[in-house]
Amino acid sequence: MLLDVNNIVLTKEYDDFIARSDFGNFYQSRQWSEVKNTWKHYYFYLKDQGEICAAMSVLSISDSIAGKEFFYAPRGPVCDLHDLKTARTLIEEVKEFASKSNAFLLRIDPEVAHDDELVSQYANEGLHFSKNPALTSQPLMSLILEIKGRSAAEILWDFDKGTRYEIRSSYRKGVEPYVGGREDMEAFYKLIVEMSENKSIGHRPLDYYYRIYDSYSKTSRLHFARFEDELQAGAMLIGCNRTLTYLYGADPLHIKKNQSALIQFENITHAINAGYDFYDMGGIFSCDINDGLYQFKRKFTEDNIVHWIGNLDIVLDQEAYKKYYAYHMEHFDWSIVDVSKEEFEKTRHGGEYALICEKRNRSI
Repeated sequence: MLLDVNNIVLTKEYDDFIARSDFGNFYQSRQWSEVKNTWKHYYFYLKDQGEICAAMSVLSISDSIAGKEFFYAPRGPVCDLHDLKTARTLIEEVKEFASKSNAFLLRIDPEVAHDDELVSQYANEGLHFSKNPALTSQPLMSLILEIKGRSAAEILWDFDKGTRYEIRSSYRKGVEPYVGGREDMEAFYKLIVEMSENKSIGHRPLDYYYRIYDSYSKTSRLHFARFEDELQAGAMLIGCNRTLTYLYGADPLHIKKNQSALIQFENITHAINAGYDFYDMGGIFSCDINDGLYQFKRKFTEDNIVHWIGNLDIVLDQEAYKKYYAYHMEHFDWSIVDVSKEEFEKTRHGGEYALICEKRNRSI
């Protein structure tokens, strides 16, 4: 059913379900649609014995290549994917709505680790998971620290010798942690801009970061590393359910005192103190040891790579999708991932993509 957001009681029930479900995440919360304010948003749910048992938040936007609407359920649905009957019922309901709304594609990318048996079960139902790095909306791999009831001191001890040194040396060199507030957003943004310019990469506008902070006001945090009263590096965090997520970071490298290592340890310490079970450092595109992003994130997550199950791309208009597919396959930078365009096209659904990365990772 489509949620009527004017129904205050039902909307609260929906929000509470997302917040308490073992399968909930911040992308599926209604707050994320406040962040993505240029997209249309729809919320679907199923009930069992009078209570919500499954939900899916869906965003849509007009795609200039396809000329029709792109429907996307980021990290949805919020239900047990192994309950195929429930998941399929919800997917079919959303698919029907999208079909009537001029959509050419419905993309669903569950926050579920790769599982061969589950992939096979969905394939038998005509639902095929894809791991095409050129068409995915979220990274196909993430690095996530499992806290496992450990204290910050225990986790520090479990890190490798080099990582322990980086963290401890930053404190010894006079770098100080600082927990910021909304009033520090412009300072954080300044760091984002400087880092982006240094690396020749893009960045979001200032109001985007404000929307995240305000939309998740109960759990969003700004952590900084400060040296001689100057903010040198920063991080933006969001907490949801059992996971604290490192959403954005910025270090223009004005100083070289391992300030980003200090921030990561402070993030982990906060995750522990706030009762989270996982610290999610976000996605990676490659697990090649020479990749800088992977090098950095693996140190603070005990190299725990989660290979996601991939995307359910449910095509609603084949001709429009062909144009969309061809454009993205041609314009994607294949050099940033661990598979070539030719390798991927041999497998079509990318079933061997994770294996390529896993083999490289085992050789480290």
